[in-house]
Amino acid sequence: MILGILILGFLVSFSAIRHAGKTLKEIRIHIDNESGLRFINDSLVTRIIEGKPLYVRTVNLGSLDVAKVERALDEDPFVKKAHVFQEVDGGLNVKIEQEIPILRVNTGTDEYYLSEELAKIPLSNLYASEVLLVGGRIDEDDYLALSELSKFIKADKLLTKHIIAVKKQAPNSFILLVNKGDYIIEFGELENFEDKFKRLKLFYDQYLGKVGLDFYQKISLKFNNQIVATKRESDEK
Repeated sequence: MILGILILGFLVSFSAIRHAGKTLKEIRIHIDNESGLRFINDSLVTRIIEGKPLYVRTVNLGSLDVAKVERALDEDPFVKKAHVFQEVDGGLNVKIEQEIPILRVNTGTDEYYLSEELAKIPLSNLYASEVLLVGGRIDEDDYLALSELSKFIKADKLLTKHIIAVKKQAPNSFILLVNKGDYIIEFGELENFEDKFKRLKLFYDQYLGKVGLDFYQKISLKFNNQIVATKRESDEK
């Protein structure tokens, strides 16, 4: 029994040494594209892990630092989390979770996406995400409220259909821009979403759907418990 255990241990050790001395056989890349995002592809992942300073193709499997490969991938702004592990057949599995943008921000001097974790994501040459557009002098203090606004609009089919952008006009003062009709929605502060949008949807149903999208110049939701609509012809309220 002891001899058998020794022989088994020797074989396992010998196999491990042989495996460690081999070079990488294959890189298997799996990118999470279920959300429809295409910010990163196999070519970009391969470029990261095969280039400087990793050179995984020339490193023996026994010297391959999987954690280092993961860190290098995580540094890419489009990668939310990388999972890397070796297979017994000499292959390397790379699984990539992409960052998910919720807003596209244009401050006038800078343009970027904002992720679910409120981190900046640069624009991509490969892919443009269809998310709510935000313009104006946006700063980090606005991020949380804007992300909540985006989630609220996205969860409602009618709002998603009509509202395509948000613009900051002054501190704590925002307007909403629509994809059809030549009017703006004066939203005011980014708060009380449920009440404001409830009034807006009621106004759409009772008035705007009957008079047309170009009848009003401005629809204001910033006042409590009321809507103030400005007609286009005479600017009468």
